[in-house]
Amino acid sequence: MAIYNVLSSYGLFDSLASFNGLVKDYLRIYPEDENKELFELMLSEKEDIYVYTNFGLKFNLALIVNKKIGYKDAGKIDDNVLKVPYIIYWKNENVQKAMIISFNNYIEAKGIFYCLTEVDNYFENDKNDLITIHLTDENKDEVFKVFKSMLDEKKSLSAIQKTLDRKYINDVDLMKDDCINISQQIFDRAIKIILPLECDDRKPYIEEAVARAFIIKKALYVRYMSNKHLLNKRHFGKQSLQRAFGKSYVNELPTVSYYRLLNMKKVKQD
Repeated sequence: MAIYNVLSSYGLFDSLASFNGLVKDYLRIYPEDENKELFELMLSEKEDIYVYTNFGLKFNLALIVNKKIGYKDAGKIDDNVLKVPYIIYWKNENVQKAMIISFNNYIEAKGIFYCLTEVDNYFENDKNDLITIHLTDENKDEVFKVFKSMLDEKKSLSAIQKTLDRKYINDVDLMKDDCINISQQIFDRAIKIILPLECDDRKPYIEEAVARAFIIKKALYVRYMSNKHLLNKRHFGKQSLQRAFGKSYVNELPTVSYYRLLNMKKVKQD
């Protein structure tokens, strides 16, 4: 099923948790959305675009690739811990496309894409109809530029995505360093938040940290394993060596166990 058909099959709705419908209706109902200006720019290019907000993310941990990542704590969290803030989607006569917009950084956006398009997940058969990108206060112009490029039917989405990949994660060794830094920041932030809390109140913050760490690990592992240059030049064409090296890369990313986070001694705030 093509991407527009998949997303519209959920039905058009507005709830406290999520919205699925025309962007112009979304802005009418939620005029205070912090990205209103960006959406208005998109509407100036194409009126009949839709948005699905807070689309829940699930992990298919039965997949071999996810088992290779070996992050057991990911199996302890609920589905939909992470949500995609916006999926902008539309169709023309013979074309259906969607833009997956997440926050934080491009590496996490890529991890979300890999999860959504993996086997037995929501968009398994639609990866060629999607673009993934992150949205911050600093790159709204870039997001709009990518959206405009997607409207040009002469441009392939894979080429657009590869341009973003070259900008943000072209060198997988440098990507690993970025993943280490981001993962450390995630757990430092989580610890700061949960230390004043009772154990029973810590779950949502722990699960968010674990989920984000998992998609970062997934982004790094899949990116490493899909690099044919490394396969041939670094690993002499041996996929077993590439898998072992990719696993070692993922293992370098710092994490704090679910159990330890849950049972850290409470610290009273001054």
